[in-house]
Amino acid sequence: MTKILDGIRVIDFTTGHMGTFATMLLADYGAEVIKIEDPAVGGDSLRYTYPKNEDGSAYHAYLNRGKKSICIDRHTEKGQELLKKLINTADVVCDCFVSGELEMCHLGYDEMSIVNPRIIYASQTGFGKYGPMATNSGVDLTSEALAGLMQITGYPDTGPTAHGSRMADQFGGVHLAAGICCALIAREDSGQGQVVEVASADSMLTALEDTIAAASLKGKSFHREGNGSRAIAPYDVFEVKDGIIATAISTNSQWNNFLTAMNMEYLHDDPRFANNESRGVYYYTEEGNPNGLHELLTEAFLRMTKKECNDLFSPLNIPSGPGLTVAEAYEDEQLKARNMVLEIKDKAIGPIKMMGMPIKITGVDDMDFTSAPLLGENTAEYLKTVGVDVKTMQALVSENVIRFHGGDE
Repeated sequence: MTKILDGIRVIDFTTGHMGTFATMLLADYGAEVIKIEDPAVGGDSLRYTYPKNEDGSAYHAYLNRGKKSICIDRHTEKGQELLKKLINTADVVCDCFVSGELEMCHLGYDEMSIVNPRIIYASQTGFGKYGPMATNSGVDLTSEALAGLMQITGYPDTGPTAHGSRMADQFGGVHLAAGICCALIAREDSGQGQVVEVASADSMLTALEDTIAAASLKGKSFHREGNGSRAIAPYDVFEVKDGIIATAISTNSQWNNFLTAMNMEYLHDDPRFANNESRGVYYYTEEGNPNGLHELLTEAFLRMTKKECNDLFSPLNIPSGPGLTVAEAYEDEQLKARNMVLEIKDKAIGPIKMMGMPIKITGVDDMDFTSAPLLGENTAEYLKTVGVDVKTMQALVSENVIRFHGGDE
């Protein structure tokens, strides 16, 4: 099978992380993604972002794998003319700019759709393209903060905590890629393009899951609970002899099996632990609740190993898994079996490990990845396809409108 998005061309104005994960997903599934990089600032900021070495950035290598790179200054009239020619050949235009940025460059959706009525304009920003914060610059951290996610992340005795990875950028990127695919399907019937818009803060609000609904229903204000859950107990991480394990008991049947496996049958008749809700209420030791469930389980798990836990819980369909470091995860046989750990030879920094494709589709090869592009690597190649001759390109280089890889060519 050919790649599912083979034949789809994407003009990609995204820079940094926001929106870039979405276009990476499109490239992974076969879309031709052409990054438009600003020569005046040295291209995408990710090229210079940690983790990096003297040759390039691993951050850039991962999020821009399989893409192309053209250096064109969108702020110049000649640059805008070139970009409109490229948009005329494309299916999708993506950006991560605050409201009004492309309009100031005469490249807003109204202008795009005149050039190409079938164009789909897709954008991911921190706070969205409309509303009172539409012109505010936002990043992952500010999106998590606005949505309230930080207030329920961490432990009771810590301050509000951001997620350990760039969750808003990643989650928003998944939403943006899904929206683009929906718009491409809709275009098959209508023949017309449309606008797809995602705010990272909106995506983080959906990540709150049941919190908003429960607050509305119960009138409650939720607080940080560490690794625990308001709805399921135990739902936690425990220390064992050789590291940590995570486990979650969501039904009474699982709870009964869990107690038998742990040789803790004496808790069967304890009314404090009769169901999920009561187990949550009596989870921690406190005044009026000696020997809370968390303390009892903590003591029991310290006598076990990760393998012993797996051998006990797996046959009983009790959710559990070992807690791995990032380095250990890269070597884990389960993740390797699913092609989730790849090594790609990046043109800038050489061989590097990165994450694979989490969506597995029958007949789609999920191992065919290529390097992220060098800055301006494909400028001449694509400008030739829209009728720009070598002499004109040389003049545009001298005017700093475009740039080739390594400078002038």
